[in-house]
Amino acid sequence: LASAMGNCTAACEGAPGAMPLDSLNNIVMLTDSYKVTHHLQYPPGTTKIYSYFESRGGAYQDVCFFGLQYFLKKYMVGQVVTPAKIKQAEEYFKIHFSHPVWGYNEQLFNRGAWEYIVSKHGGRLPVTVKAVPEGTVVPYKNVLFTLENTDDNCFWLTNYLETLLVQIWYPTTVCTQSREQKKIIVKYLKETGCSNVISGGGHLFKLHDFGFRGVSSVESAAIGGAGHLVNFMGTDTMAAMVCCKEYYGEPAAGFSIPASEHSTMTSWGREKEVDAMRNMLQQYPQGLVACVSDSYDIYKACSDYWGGELKSLIENRNGTLVVRPDSGELPKIVLDVLDRLAAKFGTTKTSTGHKLLPPCIRVIQGDGIDINSLDMILKSMKDAGWAADNLAFGSGGALLQKLHRDTQKCAFKCSYARIGGQNVDVVKDPITDPGKKSKKGRLTLEKNGSTWTTVVEGRGNPGNDQLVEVFRDGVLLVDDSFAKIRARADEKEEPVTKVQKTVGITGDVFNNIVMLTDSYKVTHHLQYPPGTIKVYSYFECRGGQFETVCFFGLQYFLKKYMVGSVVTPAKLNEAEEHFKIHFSNPVHGYDPKLFNRASWEYIIANHGGKLPIEIKAVPEGTALPYKNCLFTMENTDDNCYWLTNYLETLLVQIWYPTTVCTQSREQKKIIMKFLKDTGTPQVIEGGGHLFKLHDFGFRGVSSVESAATGGAAHLVNFLGTDTMAALMCAKEYYGEAAAGFSIPASEHSTMTSWGREKEVDAMRNMLQKYPKGLVACVSDSYDIFKACSQYWGTDLRAMIEQRDGCLVVRPDSGELPKIVLDVLDKLAEKFGTSKTSTGHKLLPPCIRVIQGDGIDIKSLEMILNAMKAAGWAADNLAFGSGGALLQKLHRDTQKCAFKCSYAVVNGQGVDVVKDPITDPGKKSKKGRLTLECEGGVWTTVTEGKGAASKDKMQTVFRNGELLIEDKFAAIRERSNVGL
Repeated sequence: LASAMGNCTAACEGAPGAMPLDSLNNIVMLTDSYKVTHHLQYPPGTTKIYSYFESRGGAYQDVCFFGLQYFLKKYMVGQVVTPAKIKQAEEYFKIHFSHPVWGYNEQLFNRGAWEYIVSKHGGRLPVTVKAVPEGTVVPYKNVLFTLENTDDNCFWLTNYLETLLVQIWYPTTVCTQSREQKKIIVKYLKETGCSNVISGGGHLFKLHDFGFRGVSSVESAAIGGAGHLVNFMGTDTMAAMVCCKEYYGEPAAGFSIPASEHSTMTSWGREKEVDAMRNMLQQYPQGLVACVSDSYDIYKACSDYWGGELKSLIENRNGTLVVRPDSGELPKIVLDVLDRLAAKFGTTKTSTGHKLLPPCIRVIQGDGIDINSLDMILKSMKDAGWAADNLAFGSGGALLQKLHRDTQKCAFKCSYARIGGQNVDVVKDPITDPGKKSKKGRLTLEKNGSTWTTVVEGRGNPGNDQLVEVFRDGVLLVDDSFAKIRARADEKEEPVTKVQKTVGITGDVFNNIVMLTDSYKVTHHLQYPPGTIKVYSYFECRGGQFETVCFFGLQYFLKKYMVGSVVTPAKLNEAEEHFKIHFSNPVHGYDPKLFNRASWEYIIANHGGKLPIEIKAVPEGTALPYKNCLFTMENTDDNCYWLTNYLETLLVQIWYPTTVCTQSREQKKIIMKFLKDTGTPQVIEGGGHLFKLHDFGFRGVSSVESAATGGAAHLVNFLGTDTMAALMCAKEYYGEAAAGFSIPASEHSTMTSWGREKEVDAMRNMLQKYPKGLVACVSDSYDIFKACSQYWGTDLRAMIEQRDGCLVVRPDSGELPKIVLDVLDKLAEKFGTSKTSTGHKLLPPCIRVIQGDGIDIKSLEMILNAMKAAGWAADNLAFGSGGALLQKLHRDTQKCAFKCSYAVVNGQGVDVVKDPITDPGKKSKKGRLTLECEGGVWTTVTEGKGAASKDKMQTVFRNGELLIEDKFAAIRERSNVGL
């Protein structure tokens, strides 16, 4: 552990190169690390493991399945296992499963079985996947895909792949919720006399994807954004466009229009806001154009500017102006804006008598939009006499981030095995949660009329099975077009497209800096004031759930996306091909001036493709109060003023690792408090507290990339993880080879495959296979109380007590905190307890408990409080956390924002501010900033009044070069300050 806990920091010598492309794509490591040990846990004679994926319930009864084709092409098709990947994985596992007392057990990593796949199958995965065709709408509680091994020697591989494939929960859930929003929009269009909008396809542009910056990674933006595009055609998430083209063969999946942002408006100044608005109309004389209008006073903008000084320009223009309020109370602000515009532009009536603004003007509401507020606004509009066609919606975090695996209760379970030549129907059936009972046996998904049924226990008719084999032995068997998937989502019958593809999509197709932006930013070079040569912006947490923010993740983004010659002619060509389609309009065509190709070519010619940008940031791992600047960014070449905020979309995604790191640190504080309060401060002194919150989040996060950065952020504060992607991130981007550790542990498939009657044998096998060290065993597959009292506490007690190590019992269902207290009491009856210095009970060192179900920061504290009150020491328990640790967070958790605060226009420095009257909390900082700390008090000094010598922000990036490269140990040490 010394290397993981060490203190080593380094500055870059010269300019480090960018990281290798797609370093996270090693199938041997794309799993929860405890699964590496599972080959030892299945019953002797096992030759087949068959598992399935379903939505067990959730917010929406109809599930629209989407995303499997992406995961297959990206990670599983072709020769994905190689000797080099096996070697790389083993190097990680030897460190990851090492222990300072018990060392490393060579049998944990099943190297021989992976080498068998290389020699026997040419590195292709011997599994078959059957799935419902993508885009199909199926009621929840039905099987969506099945997975099983095709080689008897590779029975262990089925559930090894669970972690990766369960991430299909994310595009499926985005697609499902987006489809529900589409139904709401269509309903109100019909009810307010706008059916013609639907017949003309206009409804497909009524919910626009604003989510790129608010999602947790570029990869998540790609697959989540594509999930939305199954139902709509409006998006600014360019990564989604790339995903649809590269993985689904659709080059024209989504469209957008020129639109402003606050930086392009506020850089003109409050007094010249009307000039900024006029510029928008003049730069884009035809077609749709959107303009954010609440930088200062939305009411004045509607009545005096749009409805007064610029009214004739709007009415005479060949197109539609879309006014965007971006703050204010919902639904009031929408109704207020409509009323103000109606007072100036007038209205007509639809067939139902609802008011409709003239075609030259519309409104888009992009602030605070989720499925509930969307419905509420449309209902309020209808009640107030407004037609739904007056309004479009933009949605960001709520569309792509404020979702989790529990939204649709997505799960993957083993239901069938072949053991010793016998077929065995497998089931999980915990008495502590009947809702978690799994399906049993081989499954078929059958449809009779409009009724869908999952037939269990092998009783189905294979001829009626709606599941189609899409993958077998490394070969893709179905390659559906996006058009077919969209048609199915509209409940039209579409046959699958059968293929035989033996090569997947290699390389990182999303890593093109020219397209790693909200597409509306492509048009911003036309919107800044004439004579602009400098745009300076900053990133901060404007508030949020936690008052202290622990900054983390910038170095990853810089190394991955920005260091080196990242702009090339090939990337420009690729981007321009996308933009020509993306900004095209069936009436107005494409305006070539929208894409600033000449300026990108200038970067190649004058900077060798390196970005002429400077970034100053607080050192990663620093913990400081929210409402302080965390990093600033500005252009270093006067001709590239437009580039600063072009990069906002990508760099704002730092909200995610920073928020994970911040919350994880708060949980660490809680755990340390209760360890001290219950008489076990020696656990902290020995570093044991660093293993008290284990990362279970790989499968429950929205992508592999998000697992990497989010999981690494957690490891700033703790040392326990099963998220292998996090270890890769810590090593590749932060130079730490020993960032996190784990232990052998079971899962339900390895326990239930033995059967209910042989559960005790499965438990005994765990103790025999791992005769020393820590080992964890899930114990609630059937009856957690019987497991504790009879199996662990009686039948196996002697083995546990004589074993050189510690058994960790894991309940995985039940009411909190009751289940934890019940398990502790049952174990105490059998194993006894001692007392800590504060008189709290402590189980003997041979046995402990881990609670991994339902753990978030609130339940963690609640459980520890309940344990303390019941006389239990905190050291009896460790926690595992998945979705709540890595997914149930969003940009609003800490109110992260990036704003322009300074510009140079016509040689004059201009302090820039956003100051909306409809939300004072969104007022931005003004001028050039310094971050200063005097006597432990942090202050962001604005308007250029700070002292450069006192600035705690350091220049970390300039002109394509990384200037500071922090080691993970140094980041950890900073995060410990104040604990």
